[in-house]
Amino acid sequence: MKIKDLMTPVEDYQTLDLDASLGDIASALHDSKHRDILIVDKSGAFAGVVTMTDIIIALEPSYKKLNKHDLGSDILSNRFVAEQFKEFNLWTNSLTDLCSQSLDLKAKDIMHVPEDGHYVDEESELEHGVHLYIINAPQPLIVRNNGTVKGILRMADVFDEIINRMSACAS
Repeated sequence: MKIKDLMTPVEDYQTLDLDASLGDIASALHDSKHRDILIVDKSGAFAGVVTMTDIIIALEPSYKKLNKHDLGSDILSNRFVAEQFKEFNLWTNSLTDLCSQSLDLKAKDIMHVPEDGHYVDEESELEHGVHLYIINAPQPLIVRNNGTVKGILRMADVFDEIINRMSACAS
């Protein structure tokens, strides 16, 4: 199966512009079946994506102070995590306070642009997408064809396909 056979086409995905606020993003996601939003520029071209993680980091900006290299370790002990939580004063304000302070943030300031290795070609086999997820590519994968964004490959859709195939094998 090709990636394009399982992806959600970009035209079926929720998009907002670069100047959309975090409040706009939350409203759009509230009524959406998706958990992330594609951000487009004035011409409608893909500019980036706002994921669940991006939203949480926008709410608690102290996460930006964390050294991502330290967080990539396989030895994230409970003690280390607790020390980081305390050292960076994470979540010292209530979620309600953080939310009200963050609603005016702009999509262009909280979105991320996937690294080159976090895109997948629509003609690639599904197993390539599975491999990218397992080696820690962020969700969702942005699907391209000749550099143009064509769709989104969500881990939930990949997993559903895996379960369907496993069920067929087990029958």
